[in-house]
Amino acid sequence: MNITMVKKIMEDGRECKKCREVSERLESGGEMAFINRTIYADMRDPSSEGHHVAKMHNITIAPFFVVEEAGQVKIYKTYMELKRKVFKKILDEADIEIEEKRKAKPASSALDFMKYKSKVKSASSPMPQIDIDSLNSDFEDKSPRELLKWALDELHPSIALAWSGAEDVALVDMMLKINPQARVFTLDTGRLNEETYQLISRVREKYGMNVEVLFPHTEQTEEMIRQNGINLFYDSIEKRKLCCKIRKVQPLTKMLSTMNAWITGLRRDQSVTRTVLQKIEIDHAFGGIIKINPLAGWSHDDVWRYIRENDVPFNELHEKGYPSIGCAPCTRAVQEGEDIRAGRWWWEEPESKECGLHIKSK
Repeated sequence: MNITMVKKIMEDGRECKKCREVSERLESGGEMAFINRTIYADMRDPSSEGHHVAKMHNITIAPFFVVEEAGQVKIYKTYMELKRKVFKKILDEADIEIEEKRKAKPASSALDFMKYKSKVKSASSPMPQIDIDSLNSDFEDKSPRELLKWALDELHPSIALAWSGAEDVALVDMMLKINPQARVFTLDTGRLNEETYQLISRVREKYGMNVEVLFPHTEQTEEMIRQNGINLFYDSIEKRKLCCKIRKVQPLTKMLSTMNAWITGLRRDQSVTRTVLQKIEIDHAFGGIIKINPLAGWSHDDVWRYIRENDVPFNELHEKGYPSIGCAPCTRAVQEGEDIRAGRWWWEEPESKECGLHIKSK
């Protein structure tokens, strides 16, 4: 497959604004690596290559993309169309290759990576069990950095941070200071705020890192919308959870099926559904892998103190009354005196405000 991006140069010699914005989106999503070639339709030069290609395909907008595969040429006029129909295919093929390699390895569990052998209980089941109580007792009074160092030393590269909020960017900063090769992924649901995409770009630039971006399954998303409407989540809790399942839970499940552990920015003080959160858990919802919550004992103020002291990038929406940020249509600014997660799915009761990514381990 060969992908050519056609951009426009204006009369003043600058790229068009839309071209710059799309390029930033490609960079922030780690997708620029898929673009094999970039050419320009220069408004000052009708003979430029980009003009020729645009005329050949009868295209009058910029940017657009020419995808050549197996002798066929297809034109994609928008970034979102390219992402849904082309990048998703590339990533699916990469995931298949990763899965095949994983299955080819000798059978092992997440515990095989751990030096904490004294904490492993013997059992007749194929999957050994972690002595969660002992581990949590040992790490309860230790700092997030100490827990992260232990987890990365024992489990990298089969462990990654799921990044979504301010807490997670603080963890990105800590992790990369411990191990510059630490892995970070995020879920692009297709309904995120523009400020979130801008943050991804700033983080990539500051830390010189790649963020692994996960997307929902195109056909399932399209079918859900056909049957229930574009904003189905406002209709009922069941439909909201269906949307979360397809846009968030399923891509995460696919990612975690290749991992032995994952790291989150969950805190006990975030909501009534997280008050009993442990720093180390077995995540039964995702195949019994290890779940690390380094910030479980931190407060909202602790997070922001770290961000300010370490000059960590953060989402601009946080300064506009958004302490917790999810998808754009499901997040609003909170009012003075409201709970910090009051703006998430604000039409629901607090007890139902989870998307399915973080189900309490039994």
